[in-house]
Amino acid sequence: MKLQGGINFRDMGGYLTTDGRRVKKNRLYRSGSLSRLTAEDCAQLEALGVSEIHDYRDLKESAADKDVVWNGAVYECHPANPDSHAVKNDNHDFWADENLRVVPSDFMETLYKQLPFANRSYQRLFERVQPLEKGALVQHCAVGKDRTGVGSALTLLSLGVSRDAVVEDYLRTEQTLQPFREQVLNKVENKLSSKGLENLHYLMSVKEHFLSAALDAIHERYGSLERYFAVEFSLTPEKLSALKSNYLE
Repeated sequence: MKLQGGINFRDMGGYLTTDGRRVKKNRLYRSGSLSRLTAEDCAQLEALGVSEIHDYRDLKESAADKDVVWNGAVYECHPANPDSHAVKNDNHDFWADENLRVVPSDFMETLYKQLPFANRSYQRLFERVQPLEKGALVQHCAVGKDRTGVGSALTLLSLGVSRDAVVEDYLRTEQTLQPFREQVLNKVENKLSSKGLENLHYLMSVKEHFLSAALDAIHERYGSLERYFAVEFSLTPEKLSALKSNYLE
């Protein structure tokens, strides 16, 4: 589905699960910020029955770039950034050139390793997804890459989609985000140093090892996805089965 004001907006349906079923279309979406939606976009989303918006951005971040909420949609903002990570530091402007020039090489990997654990935003996501028997939910952050990347991966994994297919979905963002990424980079090209611009390009890129850092951390800590979902989200085998019945065909 193409939205005029959408950023990296796409349906998560269509993927095969390891037991041969398929994720239903028009039930689960992922996106970047919804602040640029047009009236036509809103009419399209309303007609499709997209009824839940789950915003992963920090409160200041979402307030400065407010989502456009269409008729019939329920909006909730639940920040997903870990408190211990640099992106959560409100005492400085992380995106200023002087900070972008010194981004550590393991910045993204560290973020991805922290996101899957004790994350109230993802816990709330599953609380919203479980009872949703009709309509659809869209989960999003600023550009639909990192916080949304992990949230979307967890959603698909809970439905039995293979790790390879989950990684494939994540890597699609490299193409679907490209138009907006070019806009951002062109806009700040004259404001940043060459090193700052290089690091910003890296931070807005999609690398398989980013998501692998999150998935490997889950395996190292829990040994299996079943135990991970049971401990982190209280998703027992019975609840996972019900979730699959709801979102698979």
